[in-house]
Amino acid sequence: MTLAQGTGATQPRPYLDELSAALERARQTNRQSLTKAAAIVERVVAGDGVVFAFGSGHSQLAVLELNRRAGSIAAWQVIFDPTWGAAEHLAGYGETLICDAAPGPRDCLIAISHSGRTMAAIDVASRARAAGAAVIAVTSRRLSRPGREPAGPRLEEFADVVLDDGAPDEGHGMGGSGSAAWAGPTSTVVATALLHEVVGEAIGRMAARGLDAPVLRSNADVGGRQHNERLRDLYRARVRLVP
Repeated sequence: MTLAQGTGATQPRPYLDELSAALERARQTNRQSLTKAAAIVERVVAGDGVVFAFGSGHSQLAVLELNRRAGSIAAWQVIFDPTWGAAEHLAGYGETLICDAAPGPRDCLIAISHSGRTMAAIDVASRARAAGAAVIAVTSRRLSRPGREPAGPRLEEFADVVLDDGAPDEGHGMGGSGSAAWAGPTSTVVATALLHEVVGEAIGRMAARGLDAPVLRSNADVGGRQHNERLRDLYRARVRLVP
């Protein structure tokens, strides 16, 4: 019998321990940026705008997590990548994706690229900013820092606020050896947590001002389905279903 088994001491959990550390780094690193991002989302939602959100590949999972779900907002519009990242470095692809979305000055865009060099995310952010929308970037500043290859534009250059996911290179969480040299990516989980933090703080800020945020409820709640339908009717002309 080991000491951990006999005394109830915490058993090491490599991925969960690394994820916990990554979340704490994100909390400490982004204190001011989270507040700034929440203020942008608050302004947009209170002003009857739309929060557009884009990520390709695994980053798309983060923006879909907040889409049409309880505890999120009805003013959330995913710019969907049907190729799931296969075309994310194709010239002009991001511009094609954002063309129909058409964010404007009363809206904002959240764009995610862990590397900071995903061309689709950069194109989407560039077009949104040129149209007058505020841009919030979620990226790894360590991975996208100047001087790394390949050279070129970085997502944070097109953002009003940058949220640093703080994840190690290539998004991996745990070290090892041999064929299992790296495992347990944390970047997508941390990015998702940052988005929930921003939206939650924005909702709280609106409540403090006596404003009702368009927060979706569980369909299982009494009156929840009707509540959600009312909100979706409110945004039906501006927020589209994603596949």
